[in-house]
Parts: sequence; structure tokens; C-alpha cells
Amino acid sequence: MIDRRRLCLGATAAAVAVLAAAGSGAAGVRKGVRRVPIRNLWTGEVGGPVYWRDGVYDDAALDEYSHLMRDRLNGEVASIFYGVLDQLFRLRRALDTDAPVGLVSGYRSPRTNAMLRAGSEGVARNSLHTLGMAADVRFPGIPSEAAWQAAVALGMGGAGLYRRSDFVHLDVGPVRRWGG
Repeated sequence: MIDRRRLCLGATAAAVAVLAAAGSGAAGVRKGVRRVPIRNLWTGEVGGPVYWRDGVYDDAALDEYSHLMRDRLNGEVASIFYGVLDQLFRLRRALDTDAPVGLVSGYRSPRTNAMLRAGSEGVARNSLHTLGMAADVRFPGIPSEAAWQAAVALGMGGAGLYRRSDFVHLDVGPVRRWGG
């Protein structure tokens, strides 16, 4: 049976990724590499292999990111959608930083999401974190509000600012913003 929500979210994410990719190269020619150094703030792990080279995503590298961005409470690993990495890649460029992204939250299992939601109004019932399509991050040396403003300017999906917790939420859903 097809899960309608996953199908719709997948189609939305694909559309965002296609639009983002269309603006990334002249006449469709895309050369170079993409990598996003990430420091998992809960485990201290640092990683960030090249995940895209000359227009091709590297499955093994995407698996490494999925492990690095796993559920922080139960260790469950699920695939992180490459569009999240593309958002982080472009945001790091816009912020002109070489520092590893500080990962607050990547993938969250439905159980972890429900537990966090019970303790906070800021956790969505159907969070894109549970689909590997969102990340909560910090950029060392850059105020979260400045990072959020840059994310909003990129217009690549959802961008939320959580001032009290000092992080920026990014997702590959429809373009929207909150918290500012």
C-alpha cells in the first residue's frame, strides 16, 4: 500500500531538488564536488565525505551522512535525503564558512519524535525529521539569526529559527519560514 504522505513529501522534495539543481550550473553543466563537514553535537563525531561529484550522488557517502545524522536517542539510522545536504552545502557557501556544521538533530524515529513532541510545542507531529528530510543545525561563530536569514534568502525549503534553543531548522518541504 502506498503511503500518500510519503509520496507527496517525496514529490515535493524532488521538485525542490530539481529547482535547486537547475540554478546550480550554466546550461545544465554541473562540475565539481560537494561535501558538508558535520559535527554531531551529541556524539562528538565529525564526518563529511564528498557526496556529489560532477552531478552524481555517491551512495556510500550518503550512507555515511545517514549514520552521522542518526537518531540521537536510540541510534536508529535512516537515509538522509540528499536535498538536506545540498541545503547545508549552499548555506555554508552563503555564510562563507569552512567550519563543520553543528548537528543538533537529523533523523528522528517516529518514537523519538513523539517523545520530544510530548515535551515541546515546537516539535511537529508529522516532522520531516522522521523522513530524513530535515536537520536542526548551528554554525560555529555565526549567530543563528544570521544563518536563518541566509537560509530564508536561499529559498530552498523550510527554514525555522529557534532562538531559545539557538539553532536553525532546515527541511526540503515547501518553501516557508518561521521564527523570525
